[in-house]
Amino acid sequence: MAPLYILYGSATGNSQHIAKDLAAAVPLKSSFFDSVVCCELNDYKKKALKEWETDPTSTSHAAKHGVIVVCSTTGNAEAPENADRFVRWIKRKTTSHTQFQHVAFSVLGLGDSNYDVFCAAGKLIDRKLAELGGTRVMPLACADEGTGTLEEVVDPWVDVVVQKMEEACSGGCPAGDPAAAITESVVSKQLHSQDTSSSAAEEKKMENEDSPTTQPTTHTDVPSPASDGVNTVRNLLNISSKDPLPTVENSSLPPLGASLSSCELVTEEEERRTRGDSIADNMTVSSASSGVHYTLARPYESRVIGARYLTNTSGKCAEKVNLLGGGEDIQRDDNLLIRAMQMYEEHFPLKSPDKKGQPQDNYEDDRAYDKNGKRVIEMSLSLPDDFTLEYEPGDSVGLIVPNSPQATNFILDMLHRHHGILPTLKISVDASKPVTVEEAIRNNIDLCSTMKKKRLFLLSMFATDPDEEKALRLLCSGTSEGGNDLFQCYVEDQRRTVVDILKEFPSCQSITLEGLLGCLPPIPPRYYSVCSSPLKERQNGVHHALKVAFSVVDYLTPYNPRDVNSYRRIGGLATRYLECICSSFLSNPASSLTSSHPIIRIFPKPTHDFRLPPNLSTPLVLIGPGTGIAPFLGFLSHRQAQHASLESTEAAEMASEGTWRGGYELDPEELHITNRDARGLNLAVDYMRNQSAGEIDVFFGCRYSDHDWLYKNEMEDFKSVGILKNFFSAFSRENAKADEKMYVQTLMQKDKPCGERLIKMIMEKGASVYVCGDGNAMGRDVQDAIVNLLAEKLYDSHSTDSDAKESAVTYLNQMKASGRFVLDIWS
Repeated sequence: MAPLYILYGSATGNSQHIAKDLAAAVPLKSSFFDSVVCCELNDYKKKALKEWETDPTSTSHAAKHGVIVVCSTTGNAEAPENADRFVRWIKRKTTSHTQFQHVAFSVLGLGDSNYDVFCAAGKLIDRKLAELGGTRVMPLACADEGTGTLEEVVDPWVDVVVQKMEEACSGGCPAGDPAAAITESVVSKQLHSQDTSSSAAEEKKMENEDSPTTQPTTHTDVPSPASDGVNTVRNLLNISSKDPLPTVENSSLPPLGASLSSCELVTEEEERRTRGDSIADNMTVSSASSGVHYTLARPYESRVIGARYLTNTSGKCAEKVNLLGGGEDIQRDDNLLIRAMQMYEEHFPLKSPDKKGQPQDNYEDDRAYDKNGKRVIEMSLSLPDDFTLEYEPGDSVGLIVPNSPQATNFILDMLHRHHGILPTLKISVDASKPVTVEEAIRNNIDLCSTMKKKRLFLLSMFATDPDEEKALRLLCSGTSEGGNDLFQCYVEDQRRTVVDILKEFPSCQSITLEGLLGCLPPIPPRYYSVCSSPLKERQNGVHHALKVAFSVVDYLTPYNPRDVNSYRRIGGLATRYLECICSSFLSNPASSLTSSHPIIRIFPKPTHDFRLPPNLSTPLVLIGPGTGIAPFLGFLSHRQAQHASLESTEAAEMASEGTWRGGYELDPEELHITNRDARGLNLAVDYMRNQSAGEIDVFFGCRYSDHDWLYKNEMEDFKSVGILKNFFSAFSRENAKADEKMYVQTLMQKDKPCGERLIKMIMEKGASVYVCGDGNAMGRDVQDAIVNLLAEKLYDSHSTDSDAKESAVTYLNQMKASGRFVLDIWS
């Protein structure tokens, strides 16, 4: 026998959770594999490579080494950071074409269908493993994180992959055998069938239907009044309080996976020993020369050095909040932070209809409420002064934020009431350095994201009330009585979190600390596009800073008359927190004299494709509705700075080296160079001077021209100095009586001069096109609009409409393949 290798590449945690859940289930699904190695893809060399290169038949009865890969795709077709070294290795021409000859593999790719390059990392790994001699056990499975249908592909794949891997590794179904082709065809149909009625049963299989740990618990408690959660489930299913809730079979429930985290109580002696080890570890990375690389696991503690509203939003509330204390005070004191959040909610009321769910008759009032919910902030963050964290226009930055104080305090109080656990108790989570229970709850587990079915199932196992357990099992089931519609209505539509579930199903509050840590994933980082240029910032005298822009998430969930807790106000975990701690800047954005500089943990997320073309003469079309305009401000600022630098030694450096990072002031007399070197630098400057600047057109869309026209003044300035040629804007809610809302894609097709200019830039001038923004259909709609305009241009008397459309699609695909059409879309 031999181990089964399960490797993952994960940016937000989904791939990691799937891989670890699968690893925990292997002993239940197979007796062939004697152990499981589960690790990041980048650990391949340390954990697996030596074994993969040996023939397993020489040391065991296995015919192949079993390798399962679960990998997401980040950005524009990029591998996650913890998988990038593995991907580079399998792409190298020097990697042996028989590297995986002793390996049987299966790949699950996670991606976002808002991008054209859906599941690119998974597809690349699947293809390269086969090209390098590996035996494909199952067809590549691709799961869509962008549409919320992840489980529809993941669950059936998880159900069969270990069994198929065992067959391949034991020699029962070798490559080329007819049985392998049959299996491949059947699995492919299971994974990709659009017949939801026939696939429902396949999606919800479980290996151990008789497992006692997943059977409904027998309760002897005295009946108590039904909880809010049970009553709402009854209302949504039209079940009377006198009738029993349906019983859900285990086969209709999501499979249980591995515990996500574990914890141990830490004694004082253990804490002292661990503290000494921690100090030694920190000393090895304390100097600037050590090559510090900031990551999610080791972020940089950045100071907030500025902030302003980009929307036409009053700073009066920020002034009042600032009286509570500075950003650092609000950051340290939960009571101050909670009060600040309340003040912002009171100052910016959202739409409050006379009848819930019915719109206001007064259009102006409706506009006012709408604008209250649309607040966009630009925030400036400090960077290390030793250049250990650098960026370029197009990059993103990850921000790490804690759970809300309300959620944190609820859980801490619950643990104290039910288990006597004090917030100051020291524990070690996953064998890491000791932290207090409060720190673990505040920073280690995600209390504020919408619940997933598997987490609901785990919570149901702690319910001491039989009806609450039944209701939770219905919510996470695949049955006709409950299933997806009930889950969508109760959980997804109302954005219910674990804290909401614990409040509405109170018998689950007996869950242990270890149960919580094992049930909930880490808090995912929030990524924001950088909207500044390091070259421009330096020219402005700012040497170590970057800027990001974000919308404050603030909205009401849909009203449902059968759900007493519907129509809830939802605030973004990160953006609401950032608005509060930035109040001292938002109240007076022109002042930089504030002494309060709250700390935000950040790390860079570089991009490989969303970059300015190296040639200044390349025309650009920048399409960025809403906050999608943010990275383009960095693009335009960088172009402006490049033009301003043409006659300086900085320009010569930039031209000869291909990029410029800043931070060096050199006197020409201090440059000890030969005449040949000087000639080369002069040639580079001459080349830059003689380049004609490519024209740039920007397409922007928002709701109201008088409220959320982001960077309007900056765009006008860029146009006045010749950096920007044309600026096209669309306002979707400007005219209440309009038959059709005016979006960017609408403007392209309805405004003839605008559409003609766009096609001229693309087809005649060879412009590179960049699209950035919210992925709720915008990316696809913009591409459809461009395809329609291209089709009109390509149509002639000898072609049909379908021929022209097909030619337009081919043209767009060629642009993508050559890097002339690039997307940066988020969900």
